Amino acid sequence: MMAEQHERECAVCTNDFTTPKILPCGHLLCRQCVISWIDSKADAGCPLCRCPIVEQSDGSSSDTVDALPTDFVMEAMVESARVLSKDHLCCVCEDVRADFICMQCQDMLCSACRNDHKKLSVSSSHDVESVSTVTPERLAASRPALCADHGDKLADTFCFYHRLAVCKSCKSEKHRECLNVSDLHDEIETTQNSFTDLTKILVEAEQKLEQAIGQVTSCLQQVDVNEQEDMAQMDKTCDRLHKLVEDVCSKLKQKTRTSHLQIRNSLRDVKTDLSNRLGKVTSHKHIVTRAVEVSPRPALIHMTQALTDRVNSLDLSADVNVELLMKPLSSEKHFEEVAGRLERELLMLEQQKTESKVNYFQARM
Repeated sequence: MMAEQHERECAVCTNDFTTPKILPCGHLLCRQCVISWIDSKADAGCPLCRCPIVEQSDGSSSDTVDALPTDFVMEAMVESARVLSKDHLCCVCEDVRADFICMQCQDMLCSACRNDHKKLSVSSSHDVESVSTVTPERLAASRPALCADHGDKLADTFCFYHRLAVCKSCKSEKHRECLNVSDLHDEIETTQNSFTDLTKILVEAEQKLEQAIGQVTSCLQQVDVNEQEDMAQMDKTCDRLHKLVEDVCSKLKQKTRTSHLQIRNSLRDVKTDLSNRLGKVTSHKHIVTRAVEVSPRPALIHMTQALTDRVNSLDLSADVNVELLMKPLSSEKHFEEVAGRLERELLMLEQQKTESKVNYFQARM
């Protein structure tokens, strides 16, 4: 898979990677950029994902960064991209356009020099390809393993103590006392097998994580659906409760009107009766008063017994039912009981809803 140009660029300096360091999150940054980033911020995290760069460090930032692994493959790709980006001029003719490149020597060649290059015994087995078809990845993969001390000699040995690929002469001269020295080809094969195993592990982990993310995504979608359904159901429930409250309110008002009407009618009846009795008393009072003021004595004597009997026959009492004179009883207590009952019903409904949601998520876990 061909890497895009931006994949070879550091997110901090935006230049091609220089000694790319692999952060714990898997992102790459230049060594010096990581050092500067850590020095500029307390608890600095990856600028791309904010994951911690280091858990804890008591040493200098350079020592901390040097402890991070270097992505030598990316480093080789950056170098190969730099080679391919140069002016395509033949390395022999210098002023002639180069249409070919030796994958091993990484030299640009014109058509004539390409033929000569293939005739030389030292380079006859080299792969010379068209520059237009070569990618940085392919060029990096074709680079030969050269001795760390002799850049012009092929390495055939790897010293684990010094972590270097060296040639035969260096092995016998500089690394003969090193305890762990192995054939480079065997170590490369072992490394490739290790990377194959790592790839398998990472692919499996990736698939499991993607599956888990898919499940969580499905749950999120279901939550959205449930929310819409719950909102619709809540609207129906609220409408039903509003209707219920309106009905209760209407009945309570009607009951209140009826009870107060009964009291009002009773009071009116009492008032009418009292008014009638007051009219009789007042009329007879006028008769008695007039008799006293106007009637002659014999006539007064004659009327006395009749008026006395009449007054005695009148209902002169002004007693009224004490209960009727009291302030009509309020239905406030009854209303409070109804409101309290509705509140308890609503609270119970809310608790049932919460419990159902908890049970749903527990079942999904």
